[in-house]
Amino acid sequence: MKIKENSKTHIVGAGIAGMTAAINLSKFGKSVIIYEKNDSIGASRHGDLEGIENWILSKNLPESIAECGIDFNGIPKFPIFEFFVHLNGVKPVKIKSQEPFFYIVKRGTSSDSFDNYLAEICNSLNVKFLFNQSYDISKADINATGACRAAAYIRGAQIVTDLPNQVHLLLGKEFAPSGYAYLIINDGIGTMATAFKKSARANDPLNLCIQYFKTLGFDFKVNSTFANRGSFNLPNLWDIKNPIKIGEAGGYQDYLFGFGMRIAMHSGLSAAYKLSGKNFQSKIINRELNIKRRISFANRLLFENLSINNTKYLVNRFEKSKEPLNILREAYDWNWKKIIKSIKLTNQYAIRFS
Repeated sequence: MKIKENSKTHIVGAGIAGMTAAINLSKFGKSVIIYEKNDSIGASRHGDLEGIENWILSKNLPESIAECGIDFNGIPKFPIFEFFVHLNGVKPVKIKSQEPFFYIVKRGTSSDSFDNYLAEICNSLNVKFLFNQSYDISKADINATGACRAAAYIRGAQIVTDLPNQVHLLLGKEFAPSGYAYLIINDGIGTMATAFKKSARANDPLNLCIQYFKTLGFDFKVNSTFANRGSFNLPNLWDIKNPIKIGEAGGYQDYLFGFGMRIAMHSGLSAAYKLSGKNFQSKIINRELNIKRRISFANRLLFENLSINNTKYLVNRFEKSKEPLNILREAYDWNWKKIIKSIKLTNQYAIRFS
């Protein structure tokens, strides 16, 4: 499907994926309108800190961001070269890398958020935003509306603290049933969150995370709490219905640890290529994204079935490695056994085809 010359391109959703699509469509000479149900850019977020990973896709992070038409150096961000892994009852382990594992960005409405950085690029390219407005999805060119069916639930807290900058990953059912939790602190503010599968347990995993860090002597104040959900879909190769679904609306997400921003951005780039008649470039990008999605699902299956001893073994392997980032990159390499396993076991998990 190619947009006719001089016609408007309609995108529903002003998130990371939608704005990336708009940026590239504008650079390809298209006139773009983005419809956003909220009253401003980033209004669906909570000022939380989030990571853009440096291991899932084949190209390194700066190169792949540039491929999306975005100046990597201009993004308000800070690199993470080390973090601590926590297992209940075990001393925290520090994992260090010579390359950044990921870059932390702020999400939300503030002027230094990643959302507003992308919006500024859109404005410079004359992309039109229509806030507090809906649009008939069936008539849109791109659906970038965000999470659909929930595959994971997120409970989080924004904190203020005098603690130095640091990142922590918490593993174990105490912190996040079939999931993970984390704490990110930067310049006196922080995000603590737990991403988990729905559980009948009475205890709130977020409160357990807060209590855990308090017992370690961490001094902080909870400023606000938030809740969200994550959506992940496996690709349906025979689905060619319009509009093009990108970002979480299309299931473009990492199912292992939820690092979805870079995948979402490239789904927006793929859509821009397709709507501009550049089908070959679109297919190349989508092929890699679909492979990585399936591998991330297989990785999730393996993660959920790890025993505590196997988890300890993997954490120790990361700790001892001189290049732990390469372990993560290898985990996302093509592997037929992983792909086949993900196909066979799809129906046992909260996953649907996009």
